[in-house]
Amino acid sequence: MNATSSPLFAHGRWLVCKPKDYDVRYQINPWMDLSKTPEKALAASQWMNLHHHILRLGGWLEYVEHAQGWPDMVFTANAGLVRGKKVVLSKFRHKERAGEEPHFRDWFHAAGYKVFEVAKGAFEGEGDALFAGDTLFCGYGFRSDRTAHEEVAALLNVKKLVVVQLQDPRYYHLDTCFCPLTPKLALVHPGAFNASDLALLEQSIELIRVPPEEAVQFVCNAVVLGTDVVLPSGCTATYKALASRGYTAYPVALSEFIKAGGAAKCLSLKLDNV
Repeated sequence: MNATSSPLFAHGRWLVCKPKDYDVRYQINPWMDLSKTPEKALAASQWMNLHHHILRLGGWLEYVEHAQGWPDMVFTANAGLVRGKKVVLSKFRHKERAGEEPHFRDWFHAAGYKVFEVAKGAFEGEGDALFAGDTLFCGYGFRSDRTAHEEVAALLNVKKLVVVQLQDPRYYHLDTCFCPLTPKLALVHPGAFNASDLALLEQSIELIRVPPEEAVQFVCNAVVLGTDVVLPSGCTATYKALASRGYTAYPVALSEFIKAGGAAKCLSLKLDNV
């Protein structure tokens, strides 16, 4: 029996990276502050709590080794975008993350994936490209280029592509402000988009709007496991909105990862997009 069909792991496979060398050593987004670096022991505890939640709620975890010297490698959502047994690897915007690429490439090759890379421009994987059923939602402007998304869609044989521009540097990846729950429903922080792009999203998928004070706590950066949603703590309005739609929220403290600009979804890459 394979991982995806196991009754013990009903919600697919996710790639994670134990934070052996996680830190904030540079500033490539507004969340990073060299005077407020993560507490290592607390970060390790928070990561393990997230890890246990995903397992307990029916996710199967795969592991990539954290390469020394690349502190953001723990944010595996940025490794690439997977569909079936194909993956398009990330081509990072910043040199501070470019060294992660060969380590992720090696992992995917060893796992039997057919590996692709974009020919031009920057592309930061599931950070900026999220499937909702057969539709691929993509964000550009800070880390990924629009033309790269079009190439990714062609490589993965995506028929419906929705591309929007990110407006607020705090929400520099799409997965920090948009989270598909089903092919027809998503969480969104409206302030991350201009009016026309927000309307484009609304034409494509029903939106649950999160309040700004919870968006800034990365409430949209969530791991969706069926009707269970693992997401940052302290966001009661969003938990209630989810409950009204039949979802159960599982809050986890992720303060030490938010210091680098990531939370639950950033720390996990979905391996089962079909």
